[in-house]
Amino acid sequence: MDVIEAIKARYSVRAYKPEPVPKEVLTELMETALRAPSWANTQSWEFAIVGGQVMRELEEVLGAKAAAQDERYPDIPRPEWPSPYQERRRELGNQIYRLMGIGRDDMDKQLQWFVHMYRFFDAPNAIIVYTNRGLSEWALLNIGLIVQSIALAAVNYGLGTTILASSVSYPDEIKHLLNIPDTKQLVLAIAIGYLDLEAKVNKFRSNRVPLDSVVTWHGF
Repeated sequence: MDVIEAIKARYSVRAYKPEPVPKEVLTELMETALRAPSWANTQSWEFAIVGGQVMRELEEVLGAKAAAQDERYPDIPRPEWPSPYQERRRELGNQIYRLMGIGRDDMDKQLQWFVHMYRFFDAPNAIIVYTNRGLSEWALLNIGLIVQSIALAAVNYGLGTTILASSVSYPDEIKHLLNIPDTKQLVLAIAIGYLDLEAKVNKFRSNRVPLDSVVTWHGF
């Protein structure tokens, strides 16, 4: 697939078919994504790729924590977004709630959706992305670059992805289940699988600000 087509086709998938992605496909996809750039080729990323019974256990653990609304303690603290970024974030949530028929005062349905997100939207596979503790912010930039590569490569294989901060909110439980040492910090997770094209939520596309609001031109 042409890279421009993949960029335009990619979106956050929030409903998946139960069919697991074959290990061979995930291997080929990841080997391609490893060509992503990084600061001076430092490649400051590691991955735990999850499927099968382990994936079900991970979904149960995180779903239970979310349902109980246990306090989150991610390895990388959640940011506080000032205006206008906070408004964009809220509008995204409001648009999804409206599409799914979840009222602003319907706490039960909101909690159900919240738990669904922590369970990777029931994707059959997940990729947990982590790095060594104590590295500079450039390590996180590296991870951003390869995560984009994973998401775009997935489109080529007919796969969808969702990039999730929520699913690394309870690092102790995840590290215990996946045998990840505490010398590592979890950065984010990627839900990955075959798209459920009939699901209403997969008709949703988030908007983008106009080009002229974020670009200035010099020397043209």
